Amino acid sequence: MKIFISHGGEGTDACVDEALTHLVPRLEERGYDVFTDVEKLRGGDSWNEVLYEEMYLCDAAIVLLGPQTIATSNWVRLESDVLMGRHMVRSLRTVLPGILGTEDTGNARRRGYGALLKLQAVLCRRKFQPLPEDGGVGQFVDWVIAEFAPVTDAVGDRPFHDWVKRISSFLRTSREHNPDTLPDAAELLECSRSELVHVRAKVGSEFFLAHLMIKAAVAAVDGDTEAFLPRAVAALRPGLAGSQLKQLTDELLPSWVDPDTALCFAQDMASETAERRPVVLFHAYDEWTAHQHVRRAVHNKPDGYSLGELPSFKELPHDESAVATELLESCFAALRRVFHVPPRMPLNERTVRKGTLPQYLIINAADYPLQDVAQVVNTLHATFAWLVVVVLVPPDSGPGRAELGRLDLTRAVSVELSPEQEQRAWSLKCSLDSVVRPAG
Repeated sequence: MKIFISHGGEGTDACVDEALTHLVPRLEERGYDVFTDVEKLRGGDSWNEVLYEEMYLCDAAIVLLGPQTIATSNWVRLESDVLMGRHMVRSLRTVLPGILGTEDTGNARRRGYGALLKLQAVLCRRKFQPLPEDGGVGQFVDWVIAEFAPVTDAVGDRPFHDWVKRISSFLRTSREHNPDTLPDAAELLECSRSELVHVRAKVGSEFFLAHLMIKAAVAAVDGDTEAFLPRAVAALRPGLAGSQLKQLTDELLPSWVDPDTALCFAQDMASETAERRPVVLFHAYDEWTAHQHVRRAVHNKPDGYSLGELPSFKELPHDESAVATELLESCFAALRRVFHVPPRMPLNERTVRKGTLPQYLIINAADYPLQDVAQVVNTLHATFAWLVVVVLVPPDSGPGRAELGRLDLTRAVSVELSPEQEQRAWSLKCSLDSVVRPAG
């Protein structure tokens, strides 16, 4: 998130220089991209274009005014007009005024800062965390920092950041419709007092709360907490339509999956060589659990994967064919959906190419003899070497390395999940479903 700081030239006002010295590193420490190099962009036309672009792309702005800047800088006044114009039409939610080094606002009003002064008066009168009127530079800096919740993600983890951004967009919608929903949700997550302060911040609060909700999902499945997350989601109902609430729960649900475990399901683990044809031997009961791990592996990206699941063994037609033959035919039927191949077109190397999206097939080995599953997996990989095949085997069982060698599945990556975790994950899903369903 980008913060634009408008200020006079270096040395114009000592109080402004002091505020910048403390503000910039503390905001950057909280995960923000802070733009302050306005002075060197106020020269020629080409520089002006960059300056305007920064003003129109920022997510929040701070206008720092000292006595000399008010009296002499036409540029800062123009920047204030642009930023306040965006604020008035609600394309820029947060503009923070900082009039430092003087209590006389008459000259600022005469110089054209009327809109900024009105905003300052509103912020001074607000009930929660009002703007300090005469506390000096130090108190002003502390007040500004408190307006920006920490939003730092793992460095370079852009897919995860995009996922959190989608979650936070629903939180922003809820807050815009009902400002109390985010603090209410945070309290139901049993947040600390300092965390509640961040949730009430004007900028970044949605990102901050999104991270807390993800942590709550992980804690619920690890058995560390009660079901705080469903209650927090329920607190958002006054600010979200039913379809939005359902989309939010769909975004949140895969977050219970351990990210390191999810890496085993990422297609990055696969190459098209015979040694690394991707097989995940997943010790779990239900196909839904495997699906959740796939969604977590791709950070729940919309249209981020293609997946096929076989129908239950009881639903399959049976004839005199061998089990492996029936299983292979069922896999091909499922792969038509994965590869987007028409019903009558053959599946082979001419009609199917490795797509840009990860492609998965889930097979529950509880329905078939493992030797038949292994035969089918190797047959599929002979043609579709990139396909990630997830084989479900019951927990606390499954083949050892020696048997995997006999089955030609030594390449398989084994992933363990306890039955208790799987049950708690399913319970979390059911609780979130009950929140989404209309009352009564």
